Amino acid sequence: MAGFALDAELTHLTVDNPMRQGFFSFSSLHGRGNHGLSGLFPYDLTGYHDGALVPLGTALGLVRAMVLREGTWCRLLGDGGFFVHVGTEHDVYVGATADPGQAVSRARALGLHVDEVARSPYDPSLDQVDEQRPADAEFWAEVTRLVDAHGGVLVEEQYIRNAYTWHRPTTPQDVDALRGRLRPRARLAVWPDPTEDADAVRDAIVRQNRLQLLVEQYAVGRFHHERIADLPTGAALKAEPGHRYALVPLEPADRDPLAAAVLPDADGVLRARWRADRTRADELRTYLASLRVGDTVTGVVSTGLHDIAVYVDLDDGLGRGVGWLRVPEMAWGQFNLADVAPVGREIRARIQSVDYSFEQVSLSVKALLPDPYHGFADTHQVGDTLPGYVTKLVPFGAFVRVAPGVEGLVPLAELADHEIAEPAEVVSVGDGVRVVVLDIGLDRRRITLSLRRATDD
Repeated sequence: MAGFALDAELTHLTVDNPMRQGFFSFSSLHGRGNHGLSGLFPYDLTGYHDGALVPLGTALGLVRAMVLREGTWCRLLGDGGFFVHVGTEHDVYVGATADPGQAVSRARALGLHVDEVARSPYDPSLDQVDEQRPADAEFWAEVTRLVDAHGGVLVEEQYIRNAYTWHRPTTPQDVDALRGRLRPRARLAVWPDPTEDADAVRDAIVRQNRLQLLVEQYAVGRFHHERIADLPTGAALKAEPGHRYALVPLEPADRDPLAAAVLPDADGVLRARWRADRTRADELRTYLASLRVGDTVTGVVSTGLHDIAVYVDLDDGLGRGVGWLRVPEMAWGQFNLADVAPVGREIRARIQSVDYSFEQVSLSVKALLPDPYHGFADTHQVGDTLPGYVTKLVPFGAFVRVAPGVEGLVPLAELADHEIAEPAEVVSVGDGVRVVVLDIGLDRRRITLSLRRATDD
């Protein structure tokens, strides 16, 4: 890319339609160093906006972050029609204004595959762009009227896609001051004033049938980072004196702000053309929102064990690697991973939770299987004598398997009639034994057994 730019005698490129996160993924599993922007821009991303002119070195850093899928995405434009677009399959599209022969040769010498194509699939002329109202004097007069009428409003400033700054003007003077703090070409949306009624917001999250952002304002005035409004975040809401809360729809079809506009340039001309095309991340976010805890889904195990779980490709084009099946949720009792969740195994599972920040759906296969402890409780009672075999020794006793998937504990005092210091004095792993059922606790799925009482019998 540097070769193409230098051949075109370009030292700076213009940023177009920047995103902090969201083109490839919005997961906190991905992204690094402020979404790949650390070292390129200040932490508050000053200088990273639509229309920003950046040095070639910064542009190269942006390309690197995009190729590595660290979170950010934008198009880069140069004089004379030069452009750089990074695609979804690690492909890079370069529009050269000079003879590209030398740069192509250099690229091929680096082992890169170079093809000539008719156009980039990210050509701005292919963008879907909604009608955009300029944030002019008429718009700000409307905002001031809304503040007067409601005592305050919530202003959403989306200065790059999926990066927000929130404002709450409560007086006409606040509106005037806000106008001087906004970032170039930002998209603005005005929402109803946040409420102090945390219970009402919590109830709305429970009832919601659309994807929303939860926005919190502290008593001191500053805002907490927005987050997807779901049941876990709703449950964590606590009414604090002076705190305010708002729910802001995410899906374009659900968004109906009190007013919306895009900031024009300093000369009053509206040059921003914010693309409204849905990205894969937008589609994935909608897919996750369609899933409900308790639903049954199908999929295929796609990886071996990752620490404590395997990844599962759910049966949807967007569900690749989204399923997360932890070892304790694979089956009841003891098992071999190769028997219950080998790579390629088709599974049915129940959704335990949906985590937007990690783009993961926690699954449970065993939740769809009969609990062997309940089956044991239905067919056995306290006082029964049963055969079994020792599966594990622990300092406080020995575990004995008495039925498939069912193990009970023989406490140290119930291993022998005489005092012993450790279970190994009486039994070893693998020993066949007879035990008496002392207690069946279904609430904690615990069965207490006695070896010495069976011996007495």
